[in-house]
Amino acid sequence: MTKRQKKKAEKLKREAIHEMLDLALDINGLQKSKRDITGDHPTAFFYMSGHIGEVEVQVHTKGWYADEFPDIRVRARIDDDPSRAVQKLREVKAVSKERRV
Repeated sequence: MTKRQKKKAEKLKREAIHEMLDLALDINGLQKSKRDITGDHPTAFFYMSGHIGEVEVQVHTKGWYADEFPDIRVRARIDDDPSRAVQKLREVKAVSKERRV
């Protein structure tokens, strides 16, 4: 792989990771999102673990509450193609948007 191809591949991965963050923000919104405050509005958590090269988004579809596990976990390894994770988050966003309407 040439230097240019490596740079392009890295750019595409970065764009996909940025989109994962954007989708998490779209699902969650910018407000504090706890079931006591927002009811059953979905709550999303975005994690980046640089030490293992992984990005994870956790979604509590009926709102977050302490000591509950997320309903959905979407992970992407930074050294792999994150496009499947992005597609899954797009689907989660679409479903959560339908629930709010």
